[in-house]
Amino acid sequence: MDHDYSAQLVYPFFGSISPYADAVDQATLAWAETFGLLTDETRRKSRCLQYGLLAARAYPRADREMVQIAADWIAWLFFMDDQCDEAGIGRDLQQMTALHERFLAVLEGASPSAQDWALTHALADIRRRLAVRAPDGWLRRFSEHARLYFTANRWETVNRQLGTTPNVATYCAARLFSGAVYACFDLIELAEQIELPFYARYHSTVQQLEQAANNIICWCNDVLSYPKEIQHGDHHNLVLVIQREYQCSLSEAVERALALHALETSTFVQKRAQIPHFNPAVNTALETYIDGLQFWICANRDWSLTAVRYALARETRTTHTAVTSLS
Repeated sequence: MDHDYSAQLVYPFFGSISPYADAVDQATLAWAETFGLLTDETRRKSRCLQYGLLAARAYPRADREMVQIAADWIAWLFFMDDQCDEAGIGRDLQQMTALHERFLAVLEGASPSAQDWALTHALADIRRRLAVRAPDGWLRRFSEHARLYFTANRWETVNRQLGTTPNVATYCAARLFSGAVYACFDLIELAEQIELPFYARYHSTVQQLEQAANNIICWCNDVLSYPKEIQHGDHHNLVLVIQREYQCSLSEAVERALALHALETSTFVQKRAQIPHFNPAVNTALETYIDGLQFWICANRDWSLTAVRYALARETRTTHTAVTSLS
């Protein structure tokens, strides 16, 4: 299923990349080692996927330390997913809920104890570094977006336990939160050193722009990752819920997903042309924030294409020979 959809995942704007990309990527690996987050498998995976490169593309104008915080946060999300799967927590709703509550307590300022997971200590370190730069209101919003992400994780777990596949509308509503994208959007304000007043951030047009950007990012990921979901028997993917609901072929489902992605890109461009005008300072900050959304959209596509190529190559090696896994 090695398809190349890059020609159809196009945007009428361009991305960028931080000059700190390579240094940040290496430092994220060192940070993960310090907190004991790496196994042989996750170390190899992290070197190939380069979470620091994603952060460098997503926040290309940020200072060195801010790109580093973002890279560590992105890596933490991946490590959490991997470790919950490895420990079986991803299949135990009670354990997962308790772990999420502990993470949220740390995001709200609690100190981890000696009994806590390494992930909890690593998250406390990220929160400490964010608190140096962010006002209390920002930290509360970031924590709330993390809470919604954890809630979506548990919703997916229940679906897997029950063997349930959501319909397209329900899936899309939950998908806005299952990728932790809103929490990553929060970092744009710190990366660009802007602070949007509440009446600008929560203006309906800005909210619609954020939602469109979120959908574009998540649906791009779904188009690129559906072979992996099929292999793992997981139906939480736009392509697969479309196929189930419309009883169509896989190729038709991919085309429908790509059409939705293209339509959402048009919506983003349309809404950008309709952004409200406030005073000059707020207008400038808002334009900067929307630039940040565009950077994230391009970063996700460009990084994901590389990540998918790595994943497909790895799965091919695993399928065809066990010997090459030793190299």
